[in-house]
Amino acid sequence: MSLPEAFPLKDIPRIEASPDDYRLIERVPFTKPDAAFPLTLHPAVGDERTFVVADVETTGLDTEADSIIELGLVRGEYSPSGARITSITDALSRFEDPGKPIPKEITQITGITDADVAGHRIDDEEIATWFEGDPLVIAHNARFDRPIMDRRFPFLAERGWACTASGIPWKTLGYEGRKLEYLLLKHGYFYGGHRAEVDCLATAWLMHINQEAFSQLLTSARQRTVVIRAFGAPFDVKDTLKARGYRWHSGDKGPNKGWWTEVDANAIEEEQAFLNATYSQGSEHAHYEPQTARTRFKGMK
Repeated sequence: MSLPEAFPLKDIPRIEASPDDYRLIERVPFTKPDAAFPLTLHPAVGDERTFVVADVETTGLDTEADSIIELGLVRGEYSPSGARITSITDALSRFEDPGKPIPKEITQITGITDADVAGHRIDDEEIATWFEGDPLVIAHNARFDRPIMDRRFPFLAERGWACTASGIPWKTLGYEGRKLEYLLLKHGYFYGGHRAEVDCLATAWLMHINQEAFSQLLTSARQRTVVIRAFGAPFDVKDTLKARGYRWHSGDKGPNKGWWTEVDANAIEEEQAFLNATYSQGSEHAHYEPQTARTRFKGMK
């Protein structure tokens, strides 16, 4: 979705004549080049904890083979009891040379060129300081960002993650999609996407302006879930599993080929009953993997 480069000032008389036919959208405030931190968004409650929003731009979409070319981080404080972000304290953007040419399609999407990353290497010690104190790590596509960051920065492997795309029931909240750009446009904001730091700032702003969504995010981060792999499921029940919300894992990155889903830990017995009703001894064939924020989004193996 492309937007005009600048507001059409020449159209103001027409807008004033028919204001109900127009909507104004605004750039996410602290994505401007002159943005300064720290920035207070709400008065501190007193129980603040640290969060870090993370985003990576990469050479491709393979979480096990492709490399980071840009890392963006945004750090701030949030109140668990108030379920709201109270401050943004810092933002960071770092390039990294992948050691090979950046694919043309990636440059077209991100604007990042080989010249931008040439000779750059992200400082592991600097990144480690950003995650001191065990902050909650937030990403808009944690199932992609986490495996790549865990591989590049092994010292982050035990951090707790939350996902603003899959960890919030956007449809229940009245939205037809969960892409970051779409969600912000629905709130009246735009930003220059596909650059890591800006995407992080945009994610933080979305969580700031939609407190209900942020509350849901914190709830999902605390939730204990179980990944259920429906091993032994015959081909003729695939549509039943798919309708139930099971997804297919091809086994191309591990031995666990088959249908899988993730459910609340309190719903295991209900899911076992479903599997038994779907195919013979389905619950006994299935494999169960408990999940918390510290293990979730590590990637399907």
